[in-house]
Amino acid sequence: MISLIGISYKTSKVEVREQFVLSHEEIIPFSELLQNETGISDIVVLSTCNRTEIYFSQNKYDFHLASKLVYKTLKQFKGIQDKYWHVFYSYSNTEAVKHLFEVSCGIDSMIIGEDQIVGQIKDAYVFCTEAALTDAILMRLFQKSFEASKRVRTETQIKMGSTSVSNAAVQLCSNRFSNFKDKKVLLIGAGDTGSLVLQHLHKKGVKQVVITNRTAEKAEKLAARHKCTTIPIELVSEQLHRFGIVIVATGSKVPLITKKMIRRSTQLRNDVEQVFIDISVPKNIEEDIENLDGAQLFTIDDLQGVVNTNVEKRKGSICAANKIISQIVDEYCEWLASRALRPTIKAITYNMLKISKKEVSSYNKINSEEMQKALNEFSKHLAQKYTRLLIKNLKDITTNGKNTESLTFVNNLFEIGNN
Repeated sequence: MISLIGISYKTSKVEVREQFVLSHEEIIPFSELLQNETGISDIVVLSTCNRTEIYFSQNKYDFHLASKLVYKTLKQFKGIQDKYWHVFYSYSNTEAVKHLFEVSCGIDSMIIGEDQIVGQIKDAYVFCTEAALTDAILMRLFQKSFEASKRVRTETQIKMGSTSVSNAAVQLCSNRFSNFKDKKVLLIGAGDTGSLVLQHLHKKGVKQVVITNRTAEKAEKLAARHKCTTIPIELVSEQLHRFGIVIVATGSKVPLITKKMIRRSTQLRNDVEQVFIDISVPKNIEEDIENLDGAQLFTIDDLQGVVNTNVEKRKGSICAANKIISQIVDEYCEWLASRALRPTIKAITYNMLKISKKEVSSYNKINSEEMQKALNEFSKHLAQKYTRLLIKNLKDITTNGKNTESLTFVNNLFEIGNN
């Protein structure tokens, strides 16, 4: 049985989620405690800023008891006394498989279609597999989740367009300039938003980025991480004309770029186009520059419209994504159910050959060597024929292993497991 328990941004606040985060260093000690307390040893732990989920494979307990035991062990391991079961979710079998596939495809993410989660799932799977914490059932499950993710991201439009303002700002510049990689960019602001802008610029291959910030030390730290240069914010006015793109992302209460500064800059550039993007709240660039030749301003409102449109487009892909997910869920569950037949098939095959060999042996003493050989071959053929017939009927009766009640009846009928 495949099961999972989890807590995510959908069910709890970050103050609760952070209590249940499991680092890579904690996973093996946790698994050891879980095995000692419950006997459950096959797990994959996915722990990110938005979710902690524990996937496990076991047949010792019923689903509800197993889920509670894993939750109880997790609380024990983390030293948590308060009750949080009401913000946890738990799934088993098909529902658990479907949930993992939705997570890997980005459907269950805060930003629909985001790519980061599938990398995090791969890291979690590889770590637990290399630590010998996964069985064949979990290994197959996660491999199929990667297949689902790849198909959804390539066969649907779930990745279409930017879904963050910082990414949209960079995408806008990329679309506007054919030589975007060669442009000189001035980034004003070294906070979280500025850092994201810088990451997106580097992904696009932009090398000439200069950072400035009201707190110079903060700009220098960000620049050092990304091998950029800085200038003092006091020099922005006189150096503004050097940059084809100016992106402002600060928390300043007053405009840092004025119309006067932009007018002077465009004059020095001989009206060669200069793009200004203001993603600050409140706005940090004076807006009244429509009549200045060579200057183009985009505000956060312009970009948010693009983001909202892209989010709606991605939502429109969920239906197509779910069809792909359902197909791969069925494939996996079919494989999982067929595994339940293996002991029965093995036992039927063994018992039929055993009976055949035993019965034929009594005739070997009274027949010639040639007759014995023919009898052995006929007996083997007959056993194989009836074995195939029994296996075919077994698959039909148990719906290829999905009907566990019928499977139990067949096992009892042939006393399989007692031989």
